[in-house]
Amino acid sequence: MPFLVKAMHYQDQSKITILQAQAEEIGKSNIDSVLLLLKKAEDLASPKTLENVQAESEWVKAKTYYALKDYGESKRYSLTAIEKATNTQNYQVLAKAYNLMGVLEKFNGDLNLAEVHYRKSLENRRMLSDSVGMSKTLQNLANIFRDQGVRDSAFIYYQRSIDIKLELKDTTSLGITITNLGVYYAEIGQYDKAIEKYNEANVFYEKTNFQEGIAKNWNNIGSCYNNTGFFKLALNFYLKSLTMYRSLDNLKLDEAHTIENVGVLYKRLSDLPLALEYFDKSLAIYESLNSEIRKASVYLHLADVYLQENSPERALEYLKLSEKIYADRGRSQDLAMVHHGYGFAYKQLKDYDKAKAYYKESILRKEELKDSDDLGQTYNSLAVTNYETKEYAQALRNYQKAYDIAKELKLPTLIRKSLLGLSEVNQALGRSSKAYDYRLQYEVVKDSLNNVEKASQLAEIREIYESEKKDKQISQLELENEVVNAKSEANAALAQKEAANKLVFIILAITLFVLALIFYFYFRQRLVLTKLKVNEEKESRNKEVNQLMIQQQTKTLEAMVEGQEQERKRIAKELHDHFGSLMATVKVNLTTVAANKEVTPESEKQMNTLAKLVDQACVDIRSLSHSMHVGISETFGLVPALKDLAHSISQSGKIQVSFHSSNCSEKLDSSIEVTAYRVVQELVSNVLKHAKATKLTLQLTCLDDIINIIVEDNGRGFDADFLMKNSQGMGLKSLQERITELHGEFEVDSRPEKGTTVIIDLPISIEQTLLKV
Repeated sequence: MPFLVKAMHYQDQSKITILQAQAEEIGKSNIDSVLLLLKKAEDLASPKTLENVQAESEWVKAKTYYALKDYGESKRYSLTAIEKATNTQNYQVLAKAYNLMGVLEKFNGDLNLAEVHYRKSLENRRMLSDSVGMSKTLQNLANIFRDQGVRDSAFIYYQRSIDIKLELKDTTSLGITITNLGVYYAEIGQYDKAIEKYNEANVFYEKTNFQEGIAKNWNNIGSCYNNTGFFKLALNFYLKSLTMYRSLDNLKLDEAHTIENVGVLYKRLSDLPLALEYFDKSLAIYESLNSEIRKASVYLHLADVYLQENSPERALEYLKLSEKIYADRGRSQDLAMVHHGYGFAYKQLKDYDKAKAYYKESILRKEELKDSDDLGQTYNSLAVTNYETKEYAQALRNYQKAYDIAKELKLPTLIRKSLLGLSEVNQALGRSSKAYDYRLQYEVVKDSLNNVEKASQLAEIREIYESEKKDKQISQLELENEVVNAKSEANAALAQKEAANKLVFIILAITLFVLALIFYFYFRQRLVLTKLKVNEEKESRNKEVNQLMIQQQTKTLEAMVEGQEQERKRIAKELHDHFGSLMATVKVNLTTVAANKEVTPESEKQMNTLAKLVDQACVDIRSLSHSMHVGISETFGLVPALKDLAHSISQSGKIQVSFHSSNCSEKLDSSIEVTAYRVVQELVSNVLKHAKATKLTLQLTCLDDIINIIVEDNGRGFDADFLMKNSQGMGLKSLQERITELHGEFEVDSRPEKGTTVIIDLPISIEQTLLKV
């Protein structure tokens, strides 16, 4: 080729390259200019290079129409670019065009075809040793595997992409891959890790001011908080995301997705009218963008709303619309959710066989996809249906599976539902003890859920604080720039200002130091006084309690002494009035018999009378003894003593005490009564000294072989497990050892601010128990 021809060829090639670069740079801002520049480039091409230039131009057109969201034209030009680039072996165009085709097919829901295109793109990238392109295509393949449920492969491809981008220091692209890894963690229910990755990605986005990525991650973080029950915090992130999306152009699809998520939030809060309002807004945008997959998602949410409104027929209409779209595109994971919805709808229609069949189909799909989060929800729904059809064994098994998943993924709402279900099923099976245990766990989780709102508020405050902190840092940087500019203009004035500032700072520092000392000594003195006051109040209260218990003991002893004195007087009176006259009569008869030395009918009669009198005396003595025994059992005993104890303490006005007894009408063995009374006395003393209670209940129940004592107060409570293991406090441990020695049982149920319940079982006969030891 002559030198002049070669020069002209290189000159034309250079112009072609410049024209195509200009067209690519203009992009979606002016499609007419793009097409014109590309036409000029093709006109400059020689016959030998024309097809290759056309391949480049077709790729630029495909990319431009994709940016304009004209996906049909983008696909058409991508296919033309691939055809021409294949003929000319232009691997660069092939790599880029195949990658774009993968994006388009994924957008249309054909994941299998998208995977094929991405693999071809990766093959061409490797031939070119294009590390940047390889990292992006690896990320796209990871997204495909994630959507297909092949999560192990997805994780591997994400990591390979991240490693390449870290080496290349491709900041924005690295943030995108880390974001996708966050989505991976969110889909397997590891929301803490997902939030960590989203925040990590935002650090890279902030370096390049990639606002679209920041907005997307705020939306993603909101969804994580939404799924874990932090609803206020979730709404805060959704609104931040919406505000940023609305400040950017051509992000309507992302904006609609965030609006849809707000609808999901209100659905979970059972604010159904507001949820429907947001779903309708997002659906209108999806329809305008012809986004079928996103429309199917909204249909599924609408079905759920109507299920919550108990309108299963309306819900089935939306489920069918959603199912058609997902089935056409082979979205197995989404079909699993649709089948869950079918199960719920047919359960409401009382068609339990269909409901169970759809739930089982949903479980099979979710198990294949390892979708643990939604799998737990479906097991719980199936268990509810089993319970309603009285298939208690199956219900128990499915509730347990739901509980195990919820516990592993730390899903408090699902844990609560599962525990309540387990309690109800065990109650239906007659297992009252297990039912009670699950109900107790349910109440604990219920209390923890009540604290979720507090936790979300704290997290929200923390997030707001971090935002304000960043704003302050930006303001500080701006201020420093102003200072730098001021330095260049007037060094002398700045020096004077700095000196003045230093003086003010020193004065301020001294002032603050003096104030700090004053506050320190003031609060220290207040702390000492407060401690003294607390100790005085404690000692005063202990004195009152000890005095009250001493008064009660004294009163009991006085009652016993008075009872003994009255009993002595009665015995004396009986002996004097009855047996005195009786013995006098016996004496007279004996004197008469002794005076008559001969046995006469008269003396024989006297002897008979004497015998009767002696018999009468024996009967009366026996009767008197029996009377004394009966009088004691009616007058004394454990029940009267505890009644008196409750009455005496209530009269103090410090605390309201109530006593109840059941099946304790007979007097017990004296040793067990004394032991039981001392135990109650000790527990009552503890309540008065430490609990700060306003109500105290004493319960006594006598069974065949045990006596049950329950002492319950509404005081401040304590950590029972810690106290019993690590302390001798309040005498509870020594009291427990005492009960154990008597082969009894001792149980303490107490939590801070929840009151205390002590339950004691003692054998009826302590003597028999001691003999067994």
